[in-house]
Amino acid sequence: MKMSKYLLSFFLILQFLSPVFAQSVEGKIITAENKNLEFVTIKLIHDTTVLQYSSSDQNGNFTFNNLKEKSTYRLKLQHTGFIDIDTTFISGHLKKMTFRMTEKVNTLKEVVVNGNKPLIERKVDRLVFNVQNSMVSLSGDAMDVLKVTPLVMAENDALSIIGKGSVAIMVNDKILRISGDDLTSYLRSIPSESIESIEVITVPPSKFSAAGNAGILNIKLKKIVNDFWSASARSIFTQTTHPTINLGAGFNYKKDRLSLYSSLNMTEGSVLFTEKPHIAYNTQDWNTISKKRSFSKYYNGRIQADYKVSEKLSVGAQAFLNDNRPHANDNTITNIMQKTGLLDSIINGNGSQNSTTNSLGLNFNSTYSLGKDGQEIVLDLDHYRSNFDNFRSFNSETFLPNGTPIQNNKWYSGNNGQNVFTNTSFNLDVEQKIKMFDINYGINFSTSRNRNNLQSVATSRITDTIFNYSDEFEFKENIGSLFFSINTAISKKIDLKAGLRIENTTTEGISNTLVKKYENKYMKFFPTLYTSYKINEKNAFSLGYGRRIERPAFLAMNPFARYISKYYYTVGNPYLLPSFSHNIEMNYSNNSNLNLSLYTNFAKEQIAQTAIPYENSKMVVDTMQNFYDMSTVGFTAIYTLRKSNWLESSFVFNGYHRNIKQYDNKIVPDYNVNVIYLSLDNNFKVSKKITTQLSSFYYSPQITGIFRRSPRFNVNLNFRYKINEQWDLALFANDILKTQQGKLKAIVNSVQQTYDNYYDSRSIRLSISFRFGSMNISARQRNFISDKEKQRAY
Repeated sequence: MKMSKYLLSFFLILQFLSPVFAQSVEGKIITAENKNLEFVTIKLIHDTTVLQYSSSDQNGNFTFNNLKEKSTYRLKLQHTGFIDIDTTFISGHLKKMTFRMTEKVNTLKEVVVNGNKPLIERKVDRLVFNVQNSMVSLSGDAMDVLKVTPLVMAENDALSIIGKGSVAIMVNDKILRISGDDLTSYLRSIPSESIESIEVITVPPSKFSAAGNAGILNIKLKKIVNDFWSASARSIFTQTTHPTINLGAGFNYKKDRLSLYSSLNMTEGSVLFTEKPHIAYNTQDWNTISKKRSFSKYYNGRIQADYKVSEKLSVGAQAFLNDNRPHANDNTITNIMQKTGLLDSIINGNGSQNSTTNSLGLNFNSTYSLGKDGQEIVLDLDHYRSNFDNFRSFNSETFLPNGTPIQNNKWYSGNNGQNVFTNTSFNLDVEQKIKMFDINYGINFSTSRNRNNLQSVATSRITDTIFNYSDEFEFKENIGSLFFSINTAISKKIDLKAGLRIENTTTEGISNTLVKKYENKYMKFFPTLYTSYKINEKNAFSLGYGRRIERPAFLAMNPFARYISKYYYTVGNPYLLPSFSHNIEMNYSNNSNLNLSLYTNFAKEQIAQTAIPYENSKMVVDTMQNFYDMSTVGFTAIYTLRKSNWLESSFVFNGYHRNIKQYDNKIVPDYNVNVIYLSLDNNFKVSKKITTQLSSFYYSPQITGIFRRSPRFNVNLNFRYKINEQWDLALFANDILKTQQGKLKAIVNSVQQTYDNYYDSRSIRLSISFRFGSMNISARQRNFISDKEKQRAY
């Protein structure tokens, strides 16, 4: 209740201050014959920066809001076949203007359309979703936008590329690989109206880290402009099985040479996880129902400052701090059935988990301009440190079918762990243009250190110790990289780009308890090659190739057993090797409405997490190994439709064949599967203030790691209402039919496992946001070079 009062007071203060930035201008565009002119592109410009885009409606009208009082702006009007109009005005002096556009009378050999960018663009190495031209930019956050981005699957807030797997996340070309709740909360803090585009980079160029087999999602934010400031606040209420509330506030400022950006976010609430594993041993069937309620208390803040020292030199600094204190309680019932169908015994268990995570990231950067066309030298220095403390306790007791406790079958266990992770990195990136060649080269060095202090205790009664042991495991990794790429136009129709990234890696793992050292050293080359052929203005082909690497998470290499229950424990594997993949894509684009892609992927030594059951002991060991090689051949078609100003649709078809060759068929058999994915996203503009969105997808049976997954589909319905220029209201209904998650099935170590799990995917989310100042801009957030290592810390 107190939090609601504070939030209301904050909103009232913002509402009081907002009239300073509440200026607006309206315009009407007609032809020389006084006919209304539709689909005219209008740009609002301040100094040399384009602040907003608009397009005239069927009556020739347009509106720009949130202008600073008594400031000078430019309007640039463009329409195919008409002479451009370029004029200036002072906000507050004119409320409505009329423009008469005159047709061009000369015959042109070539017509260049200068209208809004299409929704989907195909570039030589990426697919670009222009969010600023889509209705999805009206309300919501970055996660909402990613959910409807073509080729992207967002499932339980985990992001992946259809047919390829998990991806790295970037913001403004900088890797951001924090994971789980940290990543979700960060993406929820980015308003959708501040996003310019989403780049789906399936074959990343050599300047980016080679980590990540599936590719990269790059969120491009709009740039902040001079002499503007803006503030925003938002409140999000989400109802799954239990409620969750998220509060956030942001502030952007730019004056002369100084730019500032800051944000604060808070999330508190809980979700319910229900897991139903079924393990069919030769002599018994183990049927388990486990319900876990996970509570989150997550807070983060970011502050960034950039200063333009001169016309060529700018410097900046950034700090990011987060504090996460989740805890969870779980209850488990396992019915052990004889093969005759009779109940043998029952295991009742209860567990609790308490964790604390806090991290600090620091970034110092400098950019020196070498001239026009983006030529520059960029230097980044990063330091990141996180502390993760976790304690889990579990107790269980076994009963006969009549409820009588079995003697000497009580179990009490506790796992206590402290994890400290640090990373320091240096990155130098140079962009140059030498005659007809665009050249990019640089160096990167990253050093990481991960230390685990773990203890595991188990007793049959409070006083009878079964085992009590601990371990200190330290892992160090150094990666030095060189990268180079060159891009040139061979002719007016053919472009060619080639690059090479060299990464030298040394690792060292030390178990102080086992008195053992694990070392690995390797230098690997990661070439990239792209070419495009432009048939005409509407049709183009492109071809891309790249090699990638996937390194194991640091904690996954700790050879220490952590007991989850009496019959289930996890253990790391210090001998894990990185996996490598080759990616090839051929693309065709037709007038940006139709995009076709034929792709293939060959991956070696893939890492998989596997719960291995043992028949004799009924023990399940959860571990990670380099289990298999994988090959995939697939086809993707994307069609976008925006024929009118009230409907915007995107259809995606993806079909692929996947072959998985296991290294040990005694543990897991080989897999072959044909998969189809279909999605349809429709945005409807009901009025100037109301838009709705209906999206759905279908996934046929597929392979997830070592598991076969049953078919599933999903239906989402969103509603957005623009109350006024400061207030937005949005309602999101996700997984309405509760059909998003399928069953998992696998045969491991000759034992069949089935998992029917549910992770609170069906939800209703209400979002209220308030903005004032310069609303359609966002600071150029810089992200840490070291962020690509954070996900591997846990």
